[in-house]
Amino acid sequence: MIFDFFFFAIKFWRYFFNRRNFTNLAHELRIKQDYMKPFSVNLCIRRDKLLKNGNYPIYIWVRVMGEEIRVPTGYDIEESLWDNRAKLPKKNPLRTVIGNIKSDLETLLLTEQGMGGELSLNTVRDYFGGKKKIKPENGSFYDYYLEFVEDKKKAGKDDDTIRIYNNTYAMLKEFAPKLRICDVNLKFIEKFDAFLRNEKNNQDGGRENKHKNIRAVILDMIRHDINIKNPYASDKFKMPKAKIRETYLELNELVAMRNLLPQFEAFSPRRMSMQMFLLACYTGLRISDILDLKWSHIDWENQRINKKQVKTKDSVTIIIEPWAKAILLEFSNSKKNIGTDKPVFENPVTSNTVNLHLKEFAKMAGIKKTISCHVARHTFVTLQILAGTDVLTIKALAGHSKITSTMVYFNDSKKLVDDHAKKSQLFKSKND
Repeated sequence: MIFDFFFFAIKFWRYFFNRRNFTNLAHELRIKQDYMKPFSVNLCIRRDKLLKNGNYPIYIWVRVMGEEIRVPTGYDIEESLWDNRAKLPKKNPLRTVIGNIKSDLETLLLTEQGMGGELSLNTVRDYFGGKKKIKPENGSFYDYYLEFVEDKKKAGKDDDTIRIYNNTYAMLKEFAPKLRICDVNLKFIEKFDAFLRNEKNNQDGGRENKHKNIRAVILDMIRHDINIKNPYASDKFKMPKAKIRETYLELNELVAMRNLLPQFEAFSPRRMSMQMFLLACYTGLRISDILDLKWSHIDWENQRINKKQVKTKDSVTIIIEPWAKAILLEFSNSKKNIGTDKPVFENPVTSNTVNLHLKEFAKMAGIKKTISCHVARHTFVTLQILAGTDVLTIKALAGHSKITSTMVYFNDSKKLVDDHAKKSQLFKSKND
């Protein structure tokens, strides 16, 4: 029994000793590899410098050409919040801030190395002493991008626009995890577009939005005198264009949808979906504005809707036609809600639910079209065109800031051309 115990103890000691040696060897190899590199940049906490607040200072540990230096970052942290494996704080925003300090120094040293500049500890000292700075174009494209999006958010850009910017950021990070401003050129844009098209299966519309986001950030950089060329400025890159939506409801189809209303119980989700969609068709409001619509937006005496659009923040004034008035009356609680700040649609269904219901309604009405919330706005503008409303009036009713946005619908209306061909008397003599 005693023999077995000693045998086990010796075996355990050998295992532990060998494991410790292996760990030490691995650590020594990592150190040797770092010394073999022209430079290495790591982060650490100085456990030998306990501060009065109980935290430890965070240092940046730099080796350049076999020499090393430790420089304070100016930040400190609780030991329990330090990730020893990642050599970073465990939580944001400090993790991002400290990570950026490391990334910026690495960018500087890589730039110096690539350009044949001085690569020594003096470079590091000058950098932290403020004598040597990273040129803006050598900085992180992603840092600038996120700051740009944050400014947009503070300026009141709608959630959908911010979502698209964030989606573009995610795609860029997946394609190029690290990206300097100077790396964004025509070749990069072409490769990114191919990545979106071939690997992410993005259609023209989705790719167009992402390129518009990148272009907006680049133009902002140029406005702030950052030395970067705009790869979108020339004809060398063909910007993908979204296919114009052709789906809208003709008047008889709109009536067929309206005739389904008696089948739905009052204030039921299906009836609410239908009435929200129809109100959008009658007013041209986006679904986001229908959901945001309050009785305080409605001038009942003059039969007008006056509101700031959710998407563009521009004001729009809309005439309340009889069919739209009937919907508003249905949800007015016998007109008691009129003039209050209550929403027109209390406890409304979501836009996704409306879209699901619309597929069902289309089948019920015998309409062989794919109908969504956006079809309502397209229907409003197209029916105004077919009714002969002039383009400037339609621009105002739709709340378009640019006439080109309205003209898209004109270009899309084949029926308008056909009707014009039947009715036009221009260039016809009485003898023809």
